[in-house]
Amino acid sequence: MKASLGVCILAALLATGACLQCEVCTGEGTSCTGSNQTCAAGQDSCGIFLTEVILVGMKIRSILKACVTSSQCQAGPISVNFGNVVTSRTIIACCVGDTCKTVNVTMPPADTKPNGRHCLGCFALTTSQCREDAITCMGAETQCIDAVGAVMMGEIPIPTTMKGCGSESMCNHLNVTSSAFTGIGLNLTTEKCTPAPGAAGVTPGATGLLLPALAGLLLLNLLS
Repeated sequence: MKASLGVCILAALLATGACLQCEVCTGEGTSCTGSNQTCAAGQDSCGIFLTEVILVGMKIRSILKACVTSSQCQAGPISVNFGNVVTSRTIIACCVGDTCKTVNVTMPPADTKPNGRHCLGCFALTTSQCREDAITCMGAETQCIDAVGAVMMGEIPIPTTMKGCGSESMCNHLNVTSSAFTGIGLNLTTEKCTPAPGAAGVTPGATGLLLPALAGLLLLNLLS
């Protein structure tokens, strides 16, 4: 703690502003508590990520608190649909200082209205093969996601394939690494988004997929 304080003081002398500290934790449900940690350079906000995963009618919510950049705070709601009755939604709220003690993050109702777009969808752990099916995109899901690689449980890689519909906010280089909190990391060999058929706009291209939006889903599959 003394060392962290010393780093903050030195940083304050060398640059404008002071070191930000955020509560860092993860857990099931809608709340968690943890210790305050000093954020890295460039991380100017405390982020609260509430994720809801629905797998074949089973609903699980998880929360993650971590240091983030202000650009990540502007992502808006994140939605991804891998088919096989697997969906995941994440809401992001950001704060600084004492205001974080009173922030209440709530999950709004899901937008289940088909938007006329379609993607190939599948989700598979322990195998690199997915049985792809055409799935209907809903609400703000205008992108087709294609992610192939490995889920890292500690040092153990588990081959993983994730394909489906996703919101554009899922594809805009939002890479928050929660492996330090959940023990889960992603090592992807393929990670891209393309506009779903019927969608307008430019392809975002390679993407840093938002890990908190997937962490609850990965845990649920690994433990089931």
